[in-house]
Amino acid sequence: MSAISPSEALVAASVLKAETSVVVEQVPATTVSTGDATITATGSTSTETQKDTNSQAVDDSATGTPAPSVSVVLSPPKTTEELIAARALKRIARRTAIREKAEGYKRAGDILFDSRNYKASYAQYLLAIDLCPSKPSYFISLAAAYRKLKWYEEAAHAATRALTLDPKNTEARYVRGVSRLEQRLLRPAKIDFETVLEHDPSHLLARAALTEVTHFIETSTQLGTHALGPNPVDELVKDVDFSFPHYDQDALEIAELSDSSDCHHVGNGVQCRFYNHDGCSRGSACTFSHAPDEKSVRDDLGKNVCIYFLLDSCKFGPAKCIYSHSKVALPKHGWWTSPEQIAKVKSVLEVAEQKSREQRQLENERWKAYVKAMKAGMAKPPKSAGIKKEKKEGGPEAAASPTEPTTPKSAVPAGQKKKESGKPNGTQRRKGPASGNRRKKPASATDNASAPTTTDAGQPPATTDNTTSSFTDYKLNVPPSDVKPEPTETLSY
Repeated sequence: MSAISPSEALVAASVLKAETSVVVEQVPATTVSTGDATITATGSTSTETQKDTNSQAVDDSATGTPAPSVSVVLSPPKTTEELIAARALKRIARRTAIREKAEGYKRAGDILFDSRNYKASYAQYLLAIDLCPSKPSYFISLAAAYRKLKWYEEAAHAATRALTLDPKNTEARYVRGVSRLEQRLLRPAKIDFETVLEHDPSHLLARAALTEVTHFIETSTQLGTHALGPNPVDELVKDVDFSFPHYDQDALEIAELSDSSDCHHVGNGVQCRFYNHDGCSRGSACTFSHAPDEKSVRDDLGKNVCIYFLLDSCKFGPAKCIYSHSKVALPKHGWWTSPEQIAKVKSVLEVAEQKSREQRQLENERWKAYVKAMKAGMAKPPKSAGIKKEKKEGGPEAAASPTEPTTPKSAVPAGQKKKESGKPNGTQRRKGPASGNRRKKPASATDNASAPTTTDAGQPPATTDNTTSSFTDYKLNVPPSDVKPEPTETLSY
């Protein structure tokens, strides 16, 4: 055998090392620090999966350097207050963007209003209201645009919406008074002007309008020196509160719904239990609804809290109810914080449930009556032997109705009549053998007499038929004999 060179010996040693069996060795300890506590964990791994790290470990053991430790810091879970604060920041950012967009529409409407383009201005105000419906100034501007367009009824409605949001707004009440005055609603307009002057005596326009409407009311009760009776309309509307909303009334608070994707995810209409409790992992792909409904209240975390839980009347409990049963994330100001408001909401729900039960009962009764009528209509009628007997005895000719009108001979068109001779007795001529070569005779006097002629007055001649008259003998659109037709006139364009 030839001697093995040193290079070949190194190659053989590397091949044998690669083909060795899997050897399990101990992994150096790993230290995990979690703030106050330190956790040390050891494990085992195979040499086959860590070929690149084995050489480094041998070198470290040879030199005596310790294995590096891995530090992992685990942050504690966020509290409910922190989650609410983070969500509130996002909502504030979205709300700020929406309000800026609404203000842009409002400014555009003001520019168009100043340029007297009222139709375009009120459209911009409506866009601003759609984005931010809790701003009274938007409704006041809309009412002013409606008043310029002479849409006084719409102007009064817009001003009333502004007053529900801010009952102490004298400008909105003045605009409503002017709109009522233009509709000739004198007493309601007077109430608005008096309310404005009661709380703002320096409002000169309201004072001038009150003087005018008072003069109208005084003059409407008299006609010259005669006093008129009471207006029947005043008797009908005597119980209507035209001063609503009152000046001292609380402003209406509009709940602003979240504009997140979960709030608009309706799904199949059934509430998602996972979303309202521990969170839904499917998100917008969930089959069920994440949006609020009439049986829940939206909290600051976006979950829907059971309204019956807030009234202490939920019959399912927190384990089976599909809504959330937690008051932690609810807003601090709401009807659920006042016992009086809770009692009021409970009474309203009882009335609504009673009406719903009555409606369901009425629908069930209607459905039963409908099914009964359908069954009665689908039943086969009894067989009548008399009809069959009548058909057999009478035959096809007797089946015709005896009252069926027969067409008289006079109703047959002239083209369908057979050729008759000029003889008065109506007998037909006998056809001779040479009738085919006979020349046509000119129309005789009797033929001309049988043709329809008109008189000088343009009327058809009177018929001398002795046949009985029928509905076909009536002549429509024929003027009487004693009325002369009016001469036609030609219009020159």
